[in-house]
Amino acid sequence: MLSLNAYIPFLMVGGFLLLTLVVGLRFKSKTTLLREYAIGNKQFPTATLATTILAVVCGGGMLKYNVELIHQEGLFWVIMLLFSSVGILIISPLALCMGPFMQHLSMSETIGSVYGKYPRIIAAITTIGFSIVLIAIQISVMAKAINMCMDTVDSKIITIVATLVLICYSAIGGIRSVTFTDVLQFVTFTIIIPLLAVNLFHKIDNPIETIVPFLQRQEKFQFGSIFHLNINLVAILSIILSSLLSYTHPIVVQRVYMSASPIQASKAFLYAAPFGVLIYFFIILIGLFIFVSAPTLSTEQIWPHIMSQLSPVFKGWVSISLLAMGMSTADSCLHVCSVMVSHDMVESVRGNKVVSYVYQFGLSRLTSIVVGLLAMILAFKDNNVMELRILACEFPVVIITAPFILAVLGFRGTASTALIGMTTGLLTLLAWNKWIEPVTEIMGAFPCMVANGLAMMAAHYLLPQPAGSGWVANGALKQTR
Repeated sequence: MLSLNAYIPFLMVGGFLLLTLVVGLRFKSKTTLLREYAIGNKQFPTATLATTILAVVCGGGMLKYNVELIHQEGLFWVIMLLFSSVGILIISPLALCMGPFMQHLSMSETIGSVYGKYPRIIAAITTIGFSIVLIAIQISVMAKAINMCMDTVDSKIITIVATLVLICYSAIGGIRSVTFTDVLQFVTFTIIIPLLAVNLFHKIDNPIETIVPFLQRQEKFQFGSIFHLNINLVAILSIILSSLLSYTHPIVVQRVYMSASPIQASKAFLYAAPFGVLIYFFIILIGLFIFVSAPTLSTEQIWPHIMSQLSPVFKGWVSISLLAMGMSTADSCLHVCSVMVSHDMVESVRGNKVVSYVYQFGLSRLTSIVVGLLAMILAFKDNNVMELRILACEFPVVIITAPFILAVLGFRGTASTALIGMTTGLLTLLAWNKWIEPVTEIMGAFPCMVANGLAMMAAHYLLPQPAGSGWVANGALKQTR
């Protein structure tokens, strides 16, 4: 018969899920207006915005897979994480230029206001597909976290309950529920991750003064094995640039539309950056401490090794941390999908016809439920869902990022200009993944995004354009579609 200690992680996770549901329903939106459901009343404190930005960025895989990759790749992945941790700063200067778009509800609406309905629809469909995969990844990580920490219950049951909880408060409560549960989840994992690092440090048998010399003797932690002028350096730079640009995806940019002004949005991303660096720093320490204590572990043995050194209570905390990170990203994805279907897709299809707020509100809730269930099915049916991650993350960067950044910086183009760029980016990515990446190991997201932007510029300057198109002063919004 199992002792009470075996049920402690289960009880802790159950308590956390109940608390999350209570917070989500307590702070739900009290209106049927889609605008408030989508972006709130634009009166969120800057600290709250910064917190929810970090909660979105810090997904469930951030802790689990980065610890494994540090152990496997060494210094290369440590440097990757350090560069990636400052990627949030990219949005800060862009936000200052988004004055003409601050009343929009989504990134797709911004693209549509400049380039027309077809680019808007493509941006929405791309985001929805990306979000379904991203939610599935978070669910997969939650299932693995529960499976690692608990031997008393079926991990699928708790994972399904956790998914239904986040679907419930996301669908019912809108952005207010998502924001305040994000704050709870962020506080939870930012406390637990440093405590886990400290706990693992105390488990190391080596004296502290021997840790750095030990790492320096390992080939994978030597600078000479990484930085040499060949194709590997180009591949590293491409991965870093692609990683930085990944922060421009619609889930993160949605926080700009929630802000009261471009200045507040810029400050929120600026304040979030150092805390993001700190979280990455502790994740790096966890990876290094595990490598020092057990350098010969295989990837599959790393987290079982970590759990074997923890008490039942700490296992429960680690499980809660991974759940919090996964849920804080998944609920934001659900919310953005609901906005893009009920607002962007509906308005693009119906054109100038008036759409009932009640109809849009109900559709947004239904979208959250359907998308969440689809993602859960994908997570449980596809054991290799993580293999979809890179491809899914590449599509928004390649298709959406260039038109969006150009629009924010003052470019006003036509629908055909945007469609030429999007098509060029997509075809370039498909060709790159088929013929170039297998040979060079260079990730194609950044160069294909550049190809998108260059194709847009070529189409604009080489093809006849209507009056009012081209570059405008900041603050002017002219629709030339």
